[in-house]
Amino acid sequence: MRTIARTIRTTAAVTVERARALSRPRITTARASRGVAARAGDDPSFTEIDAGALRELLETADDEDTFFVDVRERDEWDAARLPRFELKPLSVAGEWLETLPRDKTLVVLCKAGVRSAKACEALAVCGYTKLVNCGGGIMAYVDAYGLPE
Repeated sequence: MRTIARTIRTTAAVTVERARALSRPRITTARASRGVAARAGDDPSFTEIDAGALRELLETADDEDTFFVDVRERDEWDAARLPRFELKPLSVAGEWLETLPRDKTLVVLCKAGVRSAKACEALAVCGYTKLVNCGGGIMAYVDAYGLPE
């Protein structure tokens, strides 16, 4: 009986530690220096950037090469938005998923980076290849730089 209980405790501890390890972000230093985070376990079909890299993109990206997509809902959009982003709510992704330009880099934003990552995954399944997720979302951008006037 003691052996079974010890085995169960050991197995549970290993499982919990493995889950913790998998949830820890690991950032590659080559990309982190440019504000691009490639975390272990992330979908390799898109890149994740931080607020600093997003600010740089907003200031320097060419509209011929880059398309900015905000996947929040209308009420969130009305409350706060960043320039250059077009509203495409994730809740109605079926209406717009196949309509975005395939020849441009799609920069996808939401409130905290979770919905935009899901949108990037869905876009990748649809064959889009140049995808950028804004890690931390608009909240990280506003925390770092405030809302543009």
